[in-house]
Amino acid sequence: MSDFVPALVPVAQYLRMSKDHQRYSIRNQARGIATYAREQGLVVVKTYKDPGESGLTLRERPGLQALLADVIKPNRSFERLLVYDVSRWGRFQNLDESGHYEFLCYAAGVPVSYCTETFENDGTPLNALLKQFKRFQAAEFSRELSQKVLFAQLLQARIGHKLGGNRRYGFERVLVDEHDRPVQKLEPGQTKALNSQRVVWAVGASEEIATIREIFRWYGTDCMSMVAIARRLDETGVPTADGRSWTALRVRNILTNELLIGIYVFNRTSQPLKGRRRPNPPEAWIRTKVLEPVISRALFDRASQRMRISRRRLPRAEAVAAVARLLKAKGYLTGELIDRCPYTPSSQTLCKLFGSLQAAYDALGYHNERWRRRPKTEPPTVKEEMLGVLRAVYEREGHISEAMLNADASLPSAFLFRYHFGSLSNAYRLAGVPYDYAEFKRRGMARTSARRAGLPPRKVTVPRWPTVDGQYSDEELLDILHRLHDRHGYVTARLIRATESPPPALFIHRFGSLTEAYRRAGLTKSSPEAWSREARAWQAKIEAVPLARRQIGATADPPRGSQRSLRYD
Repeated sequence: MSDFVPALVPVAQYLRMSKDHQRYSIRNQARGIATYAREQGLVVVKTYKDPGESGLTLRERPGLQALLADVIKPNRSFERLLVYDVSRWGRFQNLDESGHYEFLCYAAGVPVSYCTETFENDGTPLNALLKQFKRFQAAEFSRELSQKVLFAQLLQARIGHKLGGNRRYGFERVLVDEHDRPVQKLEPGQTKALNSQRVVWAVGASEEIATIREIFRWYGTDCMSMVAIARRLDETGVPTADGRSWTALRVRNILTNELLIGIYVFNRTSQPLKGRRRPNPPEAWIRTKVLEPVISRALFDRASQRMRISRRRLPRAEAVAAVARLLKAKGYLTGELIDRCPYTPSSQTLCKLFGSLQAAYDALGYHNERWRRRPKTEPPTVKEEMLGVLRAVYEREGHISEAMLNADASLPSAFLFRYHFGSLSNAYRLAGVPYDYAEFKRRGMARTSARRAGLPPRKVTVPRWPTVDGQYSDEELLDILHRLHDRHGYVTARLIRATESPPPALFIHRFGSLTEAYRRAGLTKSSPEAWSREARAWQAKIEAVPLARRQIGATADPPRGSQRSLRYD
């Protein structure tokens, strides 16, 4: 009878290392886990690996992500998980994060075993305390290493050595030995091979330097936008550093590159322990002069000033000083003049900083006579008086425009009308003068035709409906329509004008249209019916018949086209 051999328990293993030269290589971890599996009667059926990945976060570890996804599946092929030690599971700075991922495995029925640790991961209080201490040691190792690496990088930056990144447009990367002697120029994708070697900056091709100077001239002197500069570079066929097309971001990177004035800047941002990237204060930046400038400092500062203005990060005092400089040079200020000036904020930026362009002028102590005329006589400020002024000007001149209002110092300016009524069109509408563009165009063509024919301009009268607007209520206007219909059998605009009723414009102003006024009064009306000859003849017969006979014969069929325009009580 043969001896009983227990079945081997299927397990999975997780392997991770940060660098190839570490003692925690993937091969060494696999050997240690295989030895532990043989001693414990286990068999490895699946492997999850994260080679060359940091253990600080889960985001950059696809192997651990796949492991956690498979653990919760009901048909997984393993029952336990083997890890070389606690540090291979992760160097999470939050110890609870490491415990959380381990608990996900434990809750799914897959316990985690650390093969080379001196404690058993059995959940006892002492072993749990030792495991937590090991997690703290793993996290502390990363914190100390991060501080040492940052100190070494800052030291190299102060010396003038380049730290990471691709080459920048207009410059080349040169490999040097431990004595700063040039070894070779690094091509895109190449890096140093020895720890004793370093990388420094060198001026690139003359064609790229000439392109950089053109970019600064276009942006700082010609006031072109970054998008327009990128479009021009693409149209002229200027190649980029990597052969791709030009973009506004590429242009911005060139305009903000202090290496053009010979200064290498390091430590603008930091990302400690794989956390969020955050900007560092300017006093923490490392600035080292490594090259001779390829453009003038004045040209670089001019571009930086305009870029800072466009980002609306300009202090109010500095914005006022820039606008005051323009005022001293030109003698006046306008929004268009400010937008064309290369050293002043745009009019839109001034509005954002001060609330309005007039507030910026007030802060400067400047009164723009061109923008808002100050009349010699105080203009009327009551709305009814201002509307009366519009009617008087329209009746006197036959037309009205913004230029006429601003040209006469005795009249309220167009700005005042916009301030009180929202727009000039709204003021014209309330005053009863034409305000529609088509009406303006039609009347302008009529004046031009009369002038060419040598005829006097047509006499223009102001509509009288604004003067009687307050004399009638909506119910009274509808009652007027009822009386007209009862008397004549129909209602039209011509009939309203022919009587002593309010003008049709008042009905249109009050109800939106005559059709809407008829609908509210319970009347129906259509133009073909109201103006047909047959309807007029029938109406003449109705008026000739006495009222009593008309009521008796109301059942007679009226001619087609006049049925809906007649109403009998």
